[in-house]
Amino acid sequence: MRFIVLSALSAALLLGQQDAHKGRIVGTVVDPSGAVVPGAHVTVTSQSTGVSREVETNGDGRYQVIALDPDTYELVATSDGFAPATFSGIVLSVGGAVDIPVQLQVQATDTVVTVTASMIDATLPTANNVVNSTAITNLPINGRRFQDFALLTPTVQVDRQRGQVAFVGQRGINSNVMVDGTDYNQPFFGGIRGGERSNSIITVPQSSVKEFQAVSSGYTAEYGRSSGGMLNVLTKSGTNQLHGDGFYQIRHRNWGSEDPFGFKILETLQQFGGSAGGPIRKDNAFWFFAVERQVADTPRQVYFSNLQDVDPATGQQAYDHFKSLEESFKSTNDAWALTPKLDWYLTPKHSLTLRYNYSTAQAANSVSTGDPRAGRTNFAVSANGQEGDRIHYGTAQLTSVLKPTIINELRFTTSYEERPRTANSEAASVETFIGNYGTRSFLPTVQDDKRIQFQDGLSINKGSHSVKLGVDYNYVDAAQAFGFNQFGDFQTRISNASRVLDILTPGGAVANRFDVPLSEARYFRQIGNLATSLGIHQAALFAQDFWQVTNKLSLNLGLRWEGQYNPTPDASNASLTDRVRDAALPLGKVDPAYIPNATDQIMPRFGFAYRPFDANKTVIRGSAGIFYASTPLLLFSDAMNNFRSTPGNLSIQLPTTNFPTLYQQFQANGIDLNSYALDQLPVFSIEQIQQIAGGGADPFAGAAPLTISDNYRNPRSTVLTLGVDHEIFDGLVAGIQFQNVNTSNLQRNRNYNLPAPTFDPVLQINKYSLSNRPIPSLGTVTVRESSARSLYRGVTMSGKYRFNSRLQWDAYYTYSQTYSDDDNERSSSGFNYNDPFNLQLDYGPAAQDIRHQVTSNAVVRLPFGIEWSGILRITSGAPINPVAGTDINGDGNSSFISSSGNTSDRALSAPGVFLARNSFRNRGFHNFDMRVMKRVNFNEKMYAQLSVEMFNLFNLNNVELRGTNTVYGTGLNLTTGAPIGPAANWLRLRNADGSFNNSNGQIPGAAPFQMQLGARFFF
Repeated sequence: MRFIVLSALSAALLLGQQDAHKGRIVGTVVDPSGAVVPGAHVTVTSQSTGVSREVETNGDGRYQVIALDPDTYELVATSDGFAPATFSGIVLSVGGAVDIPVQLQVQATDTVVTVTASMIDATLPTANNVVNSTAITNLPINGRRFQDFALLTPTVQVDRQRGQVAFVGQRGINSNVMVDGTDYNQPFFGGIRGGERSNSIITVPQSSVKEFQAVSSGYTAEYGRSSGGMLNVLTKSGTNQLHGDGFYQIRHRNWGSEDPFGFKILETLQQFGGSAGGPIRKDNAFWFFAVERQVADTPRQVYFSNLQDVDPATGQQAYDHFKSLEESFKSTNDAWALTPKLDWYLTPKHSLTLRYNYSTAQAANSVSTGDPRAGRTNFAVSANGQEGDRIHYGTAQLTSVLKPTIINELRFTTSYEERPRTANSEAASVETFIGNYGTRSFLPTVQDDKRIQFQDGLSINKGSHSVKLGVDYNYVDAAQAFGFNQFGDFQTRISNASRVLDILTPGGAVANRFDVPLSEARYFRQIGNLATSLGIHQAALFAQDFWQVTNKLSLNLGLRWEGQYNPTPDASNASLTDRVRDAALPLGKVDPAYIPNATDQIMPRFGFAYRPFDANKTVIRGSAGIFYASTPLLLFSDAMNNFRSTPGNLSIQLPTTNFPTLYQQFQANGIDLNSYALDQLPVFSIEQIQQIAGGGADPFAGAAPLTISDNYRNPRSTVLTLGVDHEIFDGLVAGIQFQNVNTSNLQRNRNYNLPAPTFDPVLQINKYSLSNRPIPSLGTVTVRESSARSLYRGVTMSGKYRFNSRLQWDAYYTYSQTYSDDDNERSSSGFNYNDPFNLQLDYGPAAQDIRHQVTSNAVVRLPFGIEWSGILRITSGAPINPVAGTDINGDGNSSFISSSGNTSDRALSAPGVFLARNSFRNRGFHNFDMRVMKRVNFNEKMYAQLSVEMFNLFNLNNVELRGTNTVYGTGLNLTTGAPIGPAANWLRLRNADGSFNNSNGQIPGAAPFQMQLGARFFF
């Protein structure tokens, strides 16, 4: 007799990253009376490849089939004297585990169970979010970049400086991105491979992505190098059936709306490609291939919004020059990406996977440290250039079933990336609050890096324990030809447009060009050969034990050690090295010849999951642990080359301490800056600038070197999570989770070449005199410290619903608070503090302190082959820092609001009282994207889908305050200390006529309504 049981069984994820790119099927086999059945045979077979694995139950009747590829499986359990029990349709997700309890029946009574996945994760100690193939295939993602799917999950943001994925308020550069369990991080810049170029191009074809997992905290000891969360991408493989797809989609600029400022500057983007996979030999070897192409161009506009309220009377020459630079131009953004993959089952016990990924991209007029697709920019065309990027990324994995209870996974990965960047001009750079023109200060440049990774993990199942031991080794090598200020860089350092025009125009209140103190104008010139190379070794050992204490309680215990062995700087320039090393610096000693290794990174990890009720519809879960991130090599690069006999990226800064203004120092050397046109300011040779700076006696007079603190450490976070999930009814789960992430050792830049402060009795604050620098022959001496910190506390409420295959819905609301005292994302220069001798003043809301965050997505299958899907994202506003717009304390860290960020002193509310950092709020973000698809069937195996997508369907403006509208002013009269209140335009959103003020802009990532059409073919 045969009967069919339709059952909803627990699709439980054992632990967030117990097998990060694999999965497992576990359970207990019992007889009709409920007694356990030791020695029962359990066979698990992939329904797509036919590959099988067999294990036996232990003395407690438990079985575990580990290191399985995510797929759909059939399980058959047999034992002497009992009829076979068959379970089909077992869906195993990336990093997950499905719990299949088996009750054997008497002979002649076969059991066939069709498994439908429960939404409860019964043994996972932290909330886990898998973006499955339904979401990847059907949701309206703008750009086909796999990392954009991370925004469907809670606590994930895009960092506002670099556009990288950031978890639980952490820096984006401190996240970890993996593909098939191997490293996919950019080792030099941090973040995803491709760096900031990955924000606007495809580097991995979306057609090759099966699903991925976003784990914001609490992953196991097998994985590290992140103080935040982790993205783990699983790529597709071939099966016994030949399958494939092709697509074309176009988003034309004419199918969109004007932005809130009346500009219609939208990207035209075409994307096309496809994938296919199938058997080489049935049940044995399989192939897969995916390729995608994007072609994009965007009409853009140079626009200096900070000129709109300016009376040019005292700076007409400069005003006219800036207005002459306002022009339209076109940016391009073209890219290829392809992925071939081979899965080969060499023997029943050994399988080999080979995967290669290649991507290349070219983009004209797209050099940016922010969003290169933004329609308006305050960088002239001369300050732009061409971006290139090329990535090779290959992985080999050997999985060996040594015994049914012992499995070894060996992985080897190598990757190489090259990023050339060329300049549109070769002229002196001018950087101001109004905008920039001339050669971009860091162009031209080229950077390349390579990573070699070796991983080996041995899994051992014994009784109620599942132990994994392993090693992870990386060698990372990087080189670049890079230098700031290659043609000279004139900078004004004040957030007042009228004052900037006056400084640039001779004959006004400032009689001579740049004839103002160092706090308002300075000049930098590169004197190095731009070359640097460096390499680091990263090693890790880990041990973890998943312990099924009872059927209701599971524990995960883990321990990880990481070591990072850093390079030794070349300090062969004894004169410069000794000047810094031997100086009596009030902020402390520093040795330019030393970068400390990180060999004390020990990380205990603990997690639990408890099911208090027999119905198994409620799970209480929690975790605690220590996590370390790695440091992007860019932060070590200048320290490696600044002190060698021929430096790499080292600039001279003017005026030096023996001249009061930049104009006067040049004039003393026979150069009258008034005599040059603004677009033809002089470009000096290295020898000329050394003569101007030091009279030829000291070739490093005015140099501004950079080094690493003697006690530098990698970022370290201590994480605590606690949550509850409850299945309300079949298919609907509600949950709540608390997360606390306390991070220390965060990197910041600090100028050590400052004298001890004096006290200003009027303003009652510390004041600094740059003419009394401890090392008078040098400019700033930047030291990269690991003295910053942050704290994240958040509560996430979640709801997930699945109704057969007709409806998939996820929704999350997060309330969180993030505090920090520095938020830079590996800034190569600049300082973010208010007072270098009192960093406690800077502790406050972080730049990523988004208090409220809502994200929801749904896929609905309607009658007549119609499918509807949508994504909703709502966030509250980011903080606004009430900057003064001038250097109040004289430390040289004055206001400079541009692409480099805002590094001004904050305003004073009373003598001795600075306004708190990030103490005001900007406007929030609201967006809804929608896709509608119509399916057209050709036969049982072939069909097409026609789609229309609408991004920002309701054309919400998403305008935030920027520019002059975020400059508070000094707050006090700096001479008398009397209160004067905020500037007239402080927090100004609209003009008198109700239109948005043009100094503002759209929130990064926001765009006006735009429509996209597409067609896909499946076979």
